[in-house]
Amino acid sequence: MRFVVAFVLALGAGCSFHVHNIDTTGGGGDDMAVGGDDMDNGNDLAGGGGTDDLAAAPGSDLAVGPDMMPPNLMLSHVPEHYLTDGTCDLTVTASIDTTNRKVDGADVPAGCVFAADMEGGTLAVAVLAAKSVTFNGTVTVSGSVPLVVVARTTIVVNGAVDAAATTTTPGPGGSGPAAGAGAGKPGAERGTGANTADSGGSGGCYGTVGGNGGAASYMGQTAPAPGKCNAYGDTLLASTVPAGSGGGNGSSEGCTGQQGGAGGGSIQLSAGASITVAAAGYIDVGGGGGGAGCLNGANAFDQGSGAGGGSGGAIFLESPSVTVTGGLWANGGSGGGGGSGTGTAGGAGNGATRSSTTGASGGTSGGAYGGAGGGGYALAAMPGDGAGFATGNMIANGGGGGGGAGRIVVRSRGAATITTANVSPGANTDQSIP
Repeated sequence: MRFVVAFVLALGAGCSFHVHNIDTTGGGGDDMAVGGDDMDNGNDLAGGGGTDDLAAAPGSDLAVGPDMMPPNLMLSHVPEHYLTDGTCDLTVTASIDTTNRKVDGADVPAGCVFAADMEGGTLAVAVLAAKSVTFNGTVTVSGSVPLVVVARTTIVVNGAVDAAATTTTPGPGGSGPAAGAGAGKPGAERGTGANTADSGGSGGCYGTVGGNGGAASYMGQTAPAPGKCNAYGDTLLASTVPAGSGGGNGSSEGCTGQQGGAGGGSIQLSAGASITVAAAGYIDVGGGGGGAGCLNGANAFDQGSGAGGGSGGAIFLESPSVTVTGGLWANGGSGGGGGSGTGTAGGAGNGATRSSTTGASGGTSGGAYGGAGGGGYALAAMPGDGAGFATGNMIANGGGGGGGAGRIVVRSRGAATITTANVSPGANTDQSIP
């Protein structure tokens, strides 16, 4: 709609001020007139197409496109300035190292920021900031502290972001064997020499408890199950995003090596516009498998019990728009199997699965006197206890318990789009972004 306004205000002899042809639609040149003699200077304030149009075309310095708009997000856990610190468009294809703060084996390019910081004054993290971030191929994330990725505009996961533990090596920020806020408990030994009984270590805890280690009994000696650890961390990870914990170590008098599986890593992705985990993409912070009950070559009747699996770690996604059609996995590793008095070591536990229906299978028993390891957590399978002594059997070396679940939190504006079959454990959602 176009309005024409004309008025004359007498200010003195021969002196007047004119306002005319005000175009609220922005349709033509020299609108918002201030006509040719009225300090217009040819500038079209309405952006309609005249010369020197202040609403400049995309790509010009005055354009206000998605890259120039202020991020519409209150950043969690780390300082707000990271949302605008990064000015590069970053594509990651191979690795991120949070200890040395390297991306694909090198320093970040100009315009990117990779800095050390703290969450809640207690948890050291590495913050990678850019204008946009894309993950292609398989990206392995490692290091001693959790990873926080902050993008002013978008984060896209087209491939794998692998921050899972591998046996005794934790994911970024995760804890090693028998360590962490939810460390599994170690197996116990009773007796000496050939007449010993060793219970298995229990699985690591985080979002859920891990499985118990198997009790053991042999030749009048009984080693009790160690008991379970406790879950930790709040359901929405409001103050910090800690990683997973290690499983409890197995027990033996005469051999070593049955260490608990390590805890999965911690990954936070925060974007001012949107996060997309594409159908072919996933983020994995699974726990490691527990060690096998060891073999004492000097004494065929003194083998070790299995160790507990590590717990899953943490995934925290926040953006006004979050779409997940790929996978988010924070499952637990399985426990190792106990050795047998027949002179056979147990089987090692397995690393966490990328599945919502099937947990990692437990390590195999070493034989008649060894207990199998408990399975690791998946959404449809709680972590299993290691097999142990029960009436009618004689398990000298119990199996390790399976590792518990990690935590997954998705913070968005309104409901996020999540394919739940590809998320384990189920995501806790927070729709608090205004």
